Amino acid sequence: MNTPLFSVVIPTFNRSDLVGQAIRSVLKQTFDDFEIVVGDNCSTDDTAGVVRRFTDARLRYVRTPRHAAIADSWEFARSQASGRLIIMLADDDALVPTALQRFAHEMRLRDADFLFCKVAEYRDGGFPGPGRNTLACPGFSGSSRLVSAEEFVQPLFAFRGRFNMHPSAFVFSKALADQVASRCGRFFQTNGVEYYAWPLAAVLAKSIVYIDAPLCICGRTGKSWGSNLRLANPGMERIQEFIADVEQGHKWVPLTNFTICNMWAEGVLTAKKLLPWELGRYEFDEEQYLRETMRELQHRRALGVDVSREMSELSEYVRKYPSLAGELISEKSSRGTSWRWIRSRIADLGLRTLRRRVRAYATMRRLKRGEVGSGFGVSGADFGFSTIGECAEFLERIVAPARS
Repeated sequence: MNTPLFSVVIPTFNRSDLVGQAIRSVLKQTFDDFEIVVGDNCSTDDTAGVVRRFTDARLRYVRTPRHAAIADSWEFARSQASGRLIIMLADDDALVPTALQRFAHEMRLRDADFLFCKVAEYRDGGFPGPGRNTLACPGFSGSSRLVSAEEFVQPLFAFRGRFNMHPSAFVFSKALADQVASRCGRFFQTNGVEYYAWPLAAVLAKSIVYIDAPLCICGRTGKSWGSNLRLANPGMERIQEFIADVEQGHKWVPLTNFTICNMWAEGVLTAKKLLPWELGRYEFDEEQYLRETMRELQHRRALGVDVSREMSELSEYVRKYPSLAGELISEKSSRGTSWRWIRSRIADLGLRTLRRRVRAYATMRRLKRGEVGSGFGVSGADFGFSTIGECAEFLERIVAPARS
């Protein structure tokens, strides 16, 4: 059997209701030189049955020997890939139909071994918050360009991310991953797998390409980590279920909370420890890390999540930075802001449906004129999609004419 150009690796666990959509988005690609590897982290639902109902010979199902933490599951799944290029597609995400074709073109054009694109976002019918069955597409130019390791890595250590780091948006060569693994022991580590792996890949890559076009869609669902820990409040019991399924230790970060900020910090700091020669010159901005952690915790508190323990730990730690301690006190004094905002929203509930219809009509006219580069948000109810797969096909139809 010939080696495929792409291995689309889909790590999954107990998401039999979602993984099929991710698989279908790959099978509908206009570029067909690929394999799909579904890495099942010992699911107890019908994941195996869902995967095996697909009859395409390019699809392989593998299963971890035992249930593992996220990074271990991802590393196992990645190790099963045979393609020259690898994509780690989350099981609640989807690729637009021309994604592999565009990645292949850019790889050959620029001899790239590390590529990434812009990300759209779809909130499905099970999203535990407002805006269900909606698509948000960021502004884009459709062009591509080379990115230096400095441009990619430095903002991560400064905690001022310049690019969306969502794993499904990235393509890396198998050779590059093997090089990282030979130097560092493995390609994926820490709970924030992308924040660990992508800086390592960037400093060792021979050519990095950024495609300023939404080729992948991040799915926001009732089972998504980011949806439940950052965008909504599913209840403390559900939050604890998510936290229980990750590594509990922290080696390098000063705080013990389970925030995106902490996963980001642990990832880049671990990478720096393992490749000190290449990453040693990048200074980690601890003040900005603490500031962003503060904002994330405040946002979760505004959603009704109890973050009192995390805020107490943060308050104690920021005493070493008097200016930050002052910011925290100032924010504490303005807790009523979120409730005033909620009350103002309740007051205009009667106008919400009317406003949505007016916006949908205006957006529809703008999309028909091809004015999509500035970004847009639409409802599936208005544009005829109700799953992430249908959303991916809709997005392709809308943005394809605007891509170069």
